[in-house]
Amino acid sequence: MPGDGFRPGYAGVELTSPDPGYEFDLRNGKVVPESSVDGYLSRTATEFVIPEDGDAFIAPGNSLNPADCLKGIDSSPVTSLKFSELEDQHPFCVRSADGRDIVVVRLVEAVPGGGPVTVSLSRYGKDA
Repeated sequence: MPGDGFRPGYAGVELTSPDPGYEFDLRNGKVVPESSVDGYLSRTATEFVIPEDGDAFIAPGNSLNPADCLKGIDSSPVTSLKFSELEDQHPFCVRSADGRDIVVVRLVEAVPGGGPVTVSLSRYGKDA
């Protein structure tokens, strides 16, 4: 249920980053080499990292839509996205710096010790 003029882009795209040298291209729903795109979600061995000029929010339950994401970012933004906090099917969202894109992310699997990380992504955009 998009909110504030956001329309669905891609939905439920499952991607795997084999190691921290690869990140998720949130705009296009692809895995790309680290530092090769602006709208990204990168990862370390234990957590996700969003761009410095982006915003994020972790849902308290197991569902999240653009309207709830915007409300959450305005009231309870987060800077830490540790895998351990996301394992119970808590989706989170990332808003782009220009405010035109929201991506809802679900952690599917994170192999301990810096191994592969798999996510499911759904993008909503004002230009989707």
